[in-house]
Amino acid sequence: MSLFVLLPAYNEQESIRPLFKKFQILQEISNMEIRLILVDDGSSDTTAQTALDESQSLGIFLKLVQHPKNAGLGQAIKTGFMTFLEISKEGDFLAAMDCDNTQPPELLIKMYDTMIAGSYDIAIASRYRKGSKVIGLSKFRELMSYGASWLFRIAASVPGVRDYTCGYRLYNRNLVSKLDLYYGESLFTESGFACMIDLLLKAKVLKPKIVEIPMVLRYDQKPSASKMKILKTITRTLNVLFKNLSSTGQTSNLGDTFTKQETTQIPLKMANHK
Repeated sequence: MSLFVLLPAYNEQESIRPLFKKFQILQEISNMEIRLILVDDGSSDTTAQTALDESQSLGIFLKLVQHPKNAGLGQAIKTGFMTFLEISKEGDFLAAMDCDNTQPPELLIKMYDTMIAGSYDIAIASRYRKGSKVIGLSKFRELMSYGASWLFRIAASVPGVRDYTCGYRLYNRNLVSKLDLYYGESLFTESGFACMIDLLLKAKVLKPKIVEIPMVLRYDQKPSASKMKILKTITRTLNVLFKNLSSTGQTSNLGDTFTKQETTQIPLKMANHK
């Protein structure tokens, strides 16, 4: 069993070194077989070369995929998911997280352990569970995210989910394969930050078992300014919501499309979890 980590990156050369060092430490203390998939989305800096140099220096597996020009977060996530399906095997897991060093890689241990113990399909690093905390994010961004959480909980609720916008998630391969089989090229249709909400709502029709793990988000560790275009993100988020509400009835019988399959779960040989 391998744990793949998808890192969509656009001009993140300053974040690579501290982030990859955390993965090296995580690999040592957990005995996880960690395999990074970094999708360089048309960066104009040295993101790709820095990632190659650091992975070789630290002894971390890296699969580097490069877009010739910036295509947006949605396309980077799509490339990462397709790469994962190509190079992984049954029983593997895929984590997706930001490449800006704001989200703690060490949380993957608890996310994985919880998924295995409860046979979950998705684990979400949540800002809205007891024990979570956000450091260094503007009050406006916090309010916007909190508002989106309540909006989707009321209008398009997904069982077990409070944090709809956080992209830090862990998926089992069985679910990823089912999503690819059913949606194909239409699985990723959002190019911006709304792609993570869109993906979660599309997964909803498969009735996945989802758990949330409280996260401490360290936005104060982000070395560069946010690339989010706030007005555009709000507009696209609302569009995703309306699109989901109009299509709910068409996918209500999706569960009959698949025969029930159990995800192969091979327990990791964990070291001391501290």
